[in-house]
Amino acid sequence: MQLNWLRSIRWVGTAALPLLLLACSASLHRQGRSHLDKQEFNEAIAVLQQAEAEQPQNAAIKRDLGVAYHQVRRWDEAVSKLNEARQLDPKDSKSVFYLGLTYERLGRRAEAIQEYKQYSQLSRSGGFRKEISRRIQQLTHEQIAADIARALAAENQLDTRAFPQNTVAVLYFKNVSGNAKLAPLQKGLAQILITDLAKVQALQVVERLRLQKLLEELQFAQTVWVDPSSAPRVGKLLGARKLLAGGFTDLGADELRIDAALTETATSATETVSEVTGKTNQFFDLEKKLCFAVLDELGITPTPEERDAIQKIPTESMLAFLAYSRGLDFEDRGLFDQAREQYRQAVAIDPNFDTARAALEQVEVNESAANSPKTDPVELVDAYEESEPEAESSLAEARLMVTGAAAQTGQTPQGDTDTRKPVQEATGLDRINTNTATVPLRIPLPDDQ
Repeated sequence: MQLNWLRSIRWVGTAALPLLLLACSASLHRQGRSHLDKQEFNEAIAVLQQAEAEQPQNAAIKRDLGVAYHQVRRWDEAVSKLNEARQLDPKDSKSVFYLGLTYERLGRRAEAIQEYKQYSQLSRSGGFRKEISRRIQQLTHEQIAADIARALAAENQLDTRAFPQNTVAVLYFKNVSGNAKLAPLQKGLAQILITDLAKVQALQVVERLRLQKLLEELQFAQTVWVDPSSAPRVGKLLGARKLLAGGFTDLGADELRIDAALTETATSATETVSEVTGKTNQFFDLEKKLCFAVLDELGITPTPEERDAIQKIPTESMLAFLAYSRGLDFEDRGLFDQAREQYRQAVAIDPNFDTARAALEQVEVNESAANSPKTDPVELVDAYEESEPEAESSLAEARLMVTGAAAQTGQTPQGDTDTRKPVQEATGLDRINTNTATVPLRIPLPDDQ
């Protein structure tokens, strides 16, 4: 009898040990969080390091430790710890936000942009998402300006043979018809071709914004059309192995012809891609034919899924597309009110024109990004903390701690019938990860580090 009693005591002690250890590390975590709230960052680091040693797989502890490292400007350690937290909990928006901000502080703009885009997908705060969208635009413009400046400075040393074979830039098309009503297609046609070609993963397509900024730098933007003799230089500075350029003309009787050719940046050799002719109201059918002809010339076969995506027509209204194209040009010139009005017209003509609707929603962000200074990182953190309260309440944290420990010992906490997920417990919502990723096109430069 006494032996059984001693065995029971020993079993209870063994089963309770994990509970005791988790309670201890949770207490350390709370202490660390308290130091963070009081801006006692070095003290927070010391305590959170102890908590992490007790619970090395706890994403929240790693995240808070990464935040503390960020606050004391230990950038590399912050990146390492925040990345560990992300791997353990990819849906934690705080880890993603601070990781983006830390990359930005390190001058790693491309990585910061990607993290901020991911944060926009995860965040529940609509107001702060707008702030992040504005910052993405500002960082994108900064990155493009820096890339162009570096390319111009090293222009004589740029080796076009180092550019990937699958890189292509689409120049603005020339209106050779004399029909001023079709002039907006110069940018509109280029934009839709860029959009469709970018759906093919085997291609790296230079974004139109990068082309526009380079043309402005070279003072070509007023003419839109790039002279064939200047095209290879443009391709070289864009880091593109091939250039797609062409023109369109009004044949009368409501007929339109589009011509296109591919130029090899390194040799200036030009190959005619296609000439497509059809009714003006069949413009998108012509564009799709042209797009597939370009892919054939490049020797690229799209997957069935990519082919289906390319064949989707953004709008059946030529008038709506012309309004959208005018909006692009107004926005390029910083005339945001006029751009907004053109996008509105496009949506009014065709309410199902999602591309125009997205441009209308984005133009406010773009205007703010262009006309407002970038928020100081410290102020950005303050705005974040005000807009994004912690998802985990103390009650939720305590419940999860006890439930997790009990599960490890094969026990079920008495009276715990709450089946809600942690996020639902704190907010009533599920966080959904709709992460999308893009690959930035980088110009190879001499002695590039």
